[in-house]
Amino acid sequence: MKFSLEKSHAFGWEGLDGFAYNSKEEFPNASTAYFEVSGSHGKTKTTLSDRIYYVIEGNGEFTVGDQKITVAKSDVVIIPKNTAYDYKTSGKVLKLFLVHTPAYDPQYEVSC
Repeated sequence: MKFSLEKSHAFGWEGLDGFAYNSKEEFPNASTAYFEVSGSHGKTKTTLSDRIYYVIEGNGEFTVGDQKITVAKSDVVIIPKNTAYDYKTSGKVLKLFLVHTPAYDPQYEVSC
């Protein structure tokens, strides 16, 4: 299967703009997204999916549970389901690629 940026769905909120490459309807086992973070994500967790973030560009900080993790280009952060987390940029923009496994489903998203 191939998913492209040209056919992605834009989303975002203050401090974060992104593109969802695919949905759970298109491929239930995993979903992917690209983000540009100029602020912070906001503390949340999912009760369904593990999340894998790849840092494409920039510097930032993830808070996973009680642990603070400094990230830079080419780092990977894995967040297990049911784990509260947040992330923010330490500079101008933090560019991230995300994989949800299984695919993202908003009904399992919990604000913390």
